[in-house]
Amino acid sequence: MLTEKQTALDWGVAQYISAGTSEEPLVPAITCEHWTAQPVDFQNGLAGALPEIWVRKGVYDRLVRAAEALPRGYRLVLLDGWRPKRVQQFLFDNVRRQIELEDPSLTEAEIDRKTLLYAARASDDPVRPSPHITGGAIDVTLSDEEGTILDMGGAFDEASEKSWTAAPVPAAPAERREHLLAAMQHAGFTNLPSEWWHYDYGNWLWAWYSKKSSALYGPVERPSDQKEAAG
Repeated sequence: MLTEKQTALDWGVAQYISAGTSEEPLVPAITCEHWTAQPVDFQNGLAGALPEIWVRKGVYDRLVRAAEALPRGYRLVLLDGWRPKRVQQFLFDNVRRQIELEDPSLTEAEIDRKTLLYAARASDDPVRPSPHITGGAIDVTLSDEEGTILDMGGAFDEASEKSWTAAPVPAAPAERREHLLAAMQHAGFTNLPSEWWHYDYGNWLWAWYSKKSSALYGPVERPSDQKEAAG
């Protein structure tokens, strides 16, 4: 069974986690026997989004374990991994705008607080980087064996109460969330409680929920981006 809904993350806790310095590379996680890759931001035409999903090598290896741990009939679907900073900023601004439009009575502080439940500020600060900018965050869902995306009780990136992993959703989606959570935790990932699709390994968010004092991964660039900057 899913645990009770946890309290919202205080993003300030990053300051208590030692910054990650691992030079472990980013690798592309393309469609393979273990999963289907659907880079949703690129498919939606978001400027700057990548046509491939990139993750740290350690994340890749653990995704293989997670895929193998799923019950028969389920297939892992990867939606998003490492992001350029400008893509993270767009997603944050988009969620913030949605929340502001839905409830114009909210104060600026209330809008920010609610936005941070579903999107991180764009940051490549070594101490407090956006989780996806470290290459240690992965967004996932499930499909059946034929590739049909399954109902998880709430849409990916939906800024609502239904997005909480332990939200009261119908029985079938709740069971799928449980299977996904169990498989990902078995592989060493932690879940962001306010997003059923978001999992971490190695970054400060993972360290916080794992009760570790140090992160493995800090902000990182793709090898091609590093070459362009050097050239």
